[in-house]
Amino acid sequence: MGKLTSADRKKVVLLVLWLISGIGMIVVGILALVHRKETISTISGFLGVCALITGVITLIIRILQAKRLGKSSFSLDIIIWLALGFLLLNTGLFNKLGKLVFIIGGIILTCEGVRAFIASQKNADDKEWYIPRMIFSGAFVILGVIVIINAESVFTNLTALAVGIYFIIHGTELLYEWLGRAKYFYNFRGTE
Repeated sequence: MGKLTSADRKKVVLLVLWLISGIGMIVVGILALVHRKETISTISGFLGVCALITGVITLIIRILQAKRLGKSSFSLDIIIWLALGFLLLNTGLFNKLGKLVFIIGGIILTCEGVRAFIASQKNADDKEWYIPRMIFSGAFVILGVIVIINAESVFTNLTALAVGIYFIIHGTELLYEWLGRAKYFYNFRGTE
């Protein structure tokens, strides 16, 4: 095995960054699941940095693939990672947007429950479906009101849960891809 060329050194640096990103994402995902209530406020900055690093690394890899394979170097997942990173680094804006989304969702649920209640009253003669419709409408109204009142808490918990699961899954995928590329690089260097 000879000395590393300039191109090889770049590949090694990229592999190290990829490894750190994958492990970091799994660790942060576990932290997010364990400390759901504190996740958004306490480690949102770190999550944002991880998201930005992932977006940048993905972009670099796509650019390298585009040069080699002639494919497009930009895709929707890169935009999502960069946007997620920006929002996580601006926690106040992130929380306000999330709270607003859940308030709107709660209003929609409540309206749907009221609509179902009115529909069940119009079809009161249909005894077979009257009680299930009433239960359905009541459940939707109650759920909608709960979501509106606790919009921020519901948003924080669900977001932390979703972020934790997503980061663990994506971190595992990154490590799996890293392992394949590391083996390929080692085998390629070993044959020289």
